[in-house]
Amino acid sequence: MLKKKIVSGTVIVSLLLLSLLFSSLASAARIDISVDEVYKMLQENPDDIILLDTRPESIYNSEHITGPKYHVVNIPLSVDTTAFESGIEELDKSKIVIAYCQAGRASQVAGDLLVKHGFERVYTMIGGINAWKENYPTTLTPPTSTKVPTGAIEAPPFTITSIDGTTFSISDYQGKVVVLTLVLTTCHLCQEEMGELAQLRQAYPDVAIITVSIDPLETDENLKNFKEQYNADWLFARDTNNIASRYQGYVLATPTIVVITPEGYISFRKVEVVPLEDLKSAIESAYQEEGDLIPTPTPTPEDGQIPGFEALSAVLIIGILVIVQRRAKGRKS
Repeated sequence: MLKKKIVSGTVIVSLLLLSLLFSSLASAARIDISVDEVYKMLQENPDDIILLDTRPESIYNSEHITGPKYHVVNIPLSVDTTAFESGIEELDKSKIVIAYCQAGRASQVAGDLLVKHGFERVYTMIGGINAWKENYPTTLTPPTSTKVPTGAIEAPPFTITSIDGTTFSISDYQGKVVVLTLVLTTCHLCQEEMGELAQLRQAYPDVAIITVSIDPLETDENLKNFKEQYNADWLFARDTNNIASRYQGYVLATPTIVVITPEGYISFRKVEVVPLEDLKSAIESAYQEEGDLIPTPTPTPEDGQIPGFEALSAVLIIGILVIVQRRAKGRKS
């Protein structure tokens, strides 16, 4: 037992010495981040990240980090770094590499070696997998839906085609935060909200923003002009799949802002202009599968007018006109 402790202590001391050696060359380029920061990065852009597990293969096989679309690679790091350095040369250097070990020390050595070998975006996870599994899943603790409280409302499914010809479903964005906005191009509050969404796009480029016109007489050409007016670079589409009724119920008012979590639950919904800071707060909550989750009731201001009431009136008038036209045609025939 004493011999094993001595050997173990020798390995740790050797790794620490290696860390000091390489830190003088590369510590400025290696960034140490918390497990919460790692988790957020993985939720926002998993396709651009390599999770590098530096522990021995047998330990890796017994337990390692897992998650949807995570790219986890095991390249063991030992005192003799030759095999490790050879292994990392097989990795894509254009990707972000986040190295982790058991407790966070050996990964710092790995991070410095990655920088030495030309990797430009290198992170090391503070506390290693020991810190990670306190809040996030591993292969021994698979993710479950228990984090979502009872009463959470799952985002209703839909499939529509954008004005650019792209057919998509809300399920395509599983694993991402989605901001769904239901608008009328003639609604001045909707026009005001577009400015907030444009700023949100710059602050959170990985959040999926989808703007849907609920006007039954809307045209692709008019909606394209509306999109170009605000230099918007996200998806715009007409409501051809009863999205308004699914997300608004019996109250058809605009703008309606809905935030959907990576797990597909509604965490935020308001029928009013939502300022940028409130949108940011809603998105941060959604990343954690937190938020209102149960849709908020339609607010009633002191003046008694529902925000976006002119949009509701416009929809009702359009509906009445359509009915009158149909009856008139029926009488003629």
